[in-house]
Amino acid sequence: MVSQVVFSIVFSGAIFVLAFNLEVEKMGLAANLSALMVVLGGTLAATLVAYPWQRLIWTARLIKKAFASRNDTEWTIDVIVTLASTYRKSGIRALEEIGEEIPPGALKTAVELIALNYTKDEIERILEKEARITYSQYETAHKILYNMARLAPALGLAGTIISLIRIFGHITDSQSMVGYMAIALLNTFYGVVFANLCFVPLANKVREFMDQEQIRTDLVLEGILDVYDLENPRAIEYKLESLSMVGSKRGLVRGRSRLVVMPPKSQATSVSS
Repeated sequence: MVSQVVFSIVFSGAIFVLAFNLEVEKMGLAANLSALMVVLGGTLAATLVAYPWQRLIWTARLIKKAFASRNDTEWTIDVIVTLASTYRKSGIRALEEIGEEIPPGALKTAVELIALNYTKDEIERILEKEARITYSQYETAHKILYNMARLAPALGLAGTIISLIRIFGHITDSQSMVGYMAIALLNTFYGVVFANLCFVPLANKVREFMDQEQIRTDLVLEGILDVYDLENPRAIEYKLESLSMVGSKRGLVRGRSRLVVMPPKSQATSVSS
């Protein structure tokens, strides 16, 4: 981490040295690249001082996941009902076979814990701990994007100040001063644009994804404990749908995807059982 901080400081210093020494006399590609260097390069350097680069990579992956994911609330309810029906009719081995088909996540972990004969309290404690760790990682990613949104305008203002300082070297040439003033304002423009059209929307997208995942995690926790207690599948379905409706009214659950994991062929069970 120390080497990363040193690299970030050297990197940011190099950016400002270049900004003070690059000769940009008119609007064009060079002026835009110079402004982007200060805004994006400076924002990245400042972020690397506070967070390990692995967190930034993980944040980028989370953003990709947030845009690629669908709201699987209904799928989660259907699978839990299927698990409940199968467990009541065919026992733990059939439940374990269905669990093997479930994608990695809290629901798969819960089925594995039941198959390994963990107690109800142990399952609840493990799932809650895993949910807290996952949510903490999501919260860190949101903070990174939020801090980048705050840094971008500040770096844009710094780039503008650098350009204004350089204007005084051409104060005798009023015609050139107009061009330098336009270049100076370009830094502020990019700072505002990247903050409000890039980092803030991405932070909001991650927050929306976090809210949806929290609702889904609550459904998994409630549902899997009822599966453990061999509750009636219809009662479980009604309970989980009621919980999801509460999230929907709060704006946390929107569109639903209809994805159903069916039991193994050897077991004649389904969601309707």
